[in-house]
Amino acid sequence: MSLLEKAKERLEEPPKDEFVKKKIEDSVYEAFLAKKLAEEGLVRNACGKAFQAWKDLISALLYLKRDDILKLLDGEQKKWFLEKGIYAPSSRLKPLSVLLEKAGVKDVTAWTAEALSLHTYQYHGPDPEGLWGGPVDKEDAKEHLELLLRKWKEYVREYFGKYLDESLEEVLKVI
Repeated sequence: MSLLEKAKERLEEPPKDEFVKKKIEDSVYEAFLAKKLAEEGLVRNACGKAFQAWKDLISALLYLKRDDILKLLDGEQKKWFLEKGIYAPSSRLKPLSVLLEKAGVKDVTAWTAEALSLHTYQYHGPDPEGLWGGPVDKEDAKEHLELLLRKWKEYVREYFGKYLDESLEEVLKVI
């Protein structure tokens, strides 16, 4: 296969069900790891996994709602969204979440802010002085992590139940 053929293949849109199933599968396993790490006291690492679970969920939601979202965008925005936005880059999660809200996904912007707060906690640790509004200590971070995973699970059940096979259902029960 030539480089040109490979490039064209990469630009082609993956089948909706295949893309969404893979993102949800990744999201479920990241959430599972977050829960396990938190149980073992590795809260900062758990926060990173919870953030990744959320990011994969957002990507799946963006793909699921892409037709509604594309109606909200102009030419250049559409191009960016289809080439990059659909993969939910961390630096654009807030505006992408706003698009999801406009496409009918309730409360996703607030929960994305929570996920980003946990992501910041993973890298910078606690915020005891409240300078950036993140978790003030390890226990606070663990509580926020549990809340995020609970909401994450609600979204998975509401939007992606048909993508959960038996093994994913088993993992989801543990989370």
